[in-house]
Amino acid sequence: MKNRRTYLILTFLIPVFGFSQNEFLDFVVTQKNDTIYGTIRNVISKRSVLYEKNSNPEKDKIKFRSHKLRKHKAIRFNDKIYTYVKPSKEDGIYAEKTKRTIPKNSIANRLGDFINIEKRLPDFVITNNNDTIYGKIKDPTFGKLRLLDSSNAKVKIGKEQIRAFRFNNEIFEHKEKRRATLFDKKDAYLKLILDGKVKLYEYEYHYSQMDLNSGQYLNRSENYFYIEKGNDLILINNLLHLKKLVEIFSENQILVSKILNKEYIIDNIYLIVKYYNENK
Repeated sequence: MKNRRTYLILTFLIPVFGFSQNEFLDFVVTQKNDTIYGTIRNVISKRSVLYEKNSNPEKDKIKFRSHKLRKHKAIRFNDKIYTYVKPSKEDGIYAEKTKRTIPKNSIANRLGDFINIEKRLPDFVITNNNDTIYGKIKDPTFGKLRLLDSSNAKVKIGKEQIRAFRFNNEIFEHKEKRRATLFDKKDAYLKLILDGKVKLYEYEYHYSQMDLNSGQYLNRSENYFYIEKGNDLILINNLLHLKKLVEIFSENQILVSKILNKEYIIDNIYLIVKYYNENK
């Protein structure tokens, strides 16, 4: 009886400790129900893959094995589970998506042919006086976002009144920041991607660019990341990100080694920050 109890305890503990590092990785679930852990890269392009670290690179002469993100049952990316939805017309990651009814009380997020559905959380704003007002946020064609509260009063979302808000399950915080480009503003609402000792934000910069073929101006956008550590809000430049990430996380040499060895790249910045926060 005692030996059996010991066996059951070990059966429970071995997976917990043996696979604890997998929480700092993405994964794919194959059609054969095999789970492959690694880091997902180029997630919204036709070159999207999961890089699996080879356990014996000296023997195989291969540091990573790549697995295309195509027709797997599911993937986990940045701690969210996405399931595969077969496109109505096969055309790679940009294929036309099969129509799927999303419940009104849910939010759908897409990554290529994969979809994540989660329960919709109530919208709210936090004023500069730290008052929280719940309601429904509307995104007008022109002008600022507005929250309609329980008494149908409209609250404009701007830095003069609102320091943070939640919209479509995403938190946005107003921050004074370094300009992402020459013509960018010095402040903006940044989307909070990961909270903790070190915070990770994403910023979507919108601009207009002339199309050389048509001569018309087209609306464009680029995404940038900011890391908040202590009192510093640091812009992560895509071209010089390696040096900057090594400086920010220099207290954790294991993480620095993973960055330098390309176990994590800029595409995996969420996992980098998570690793630092939980292994510091």
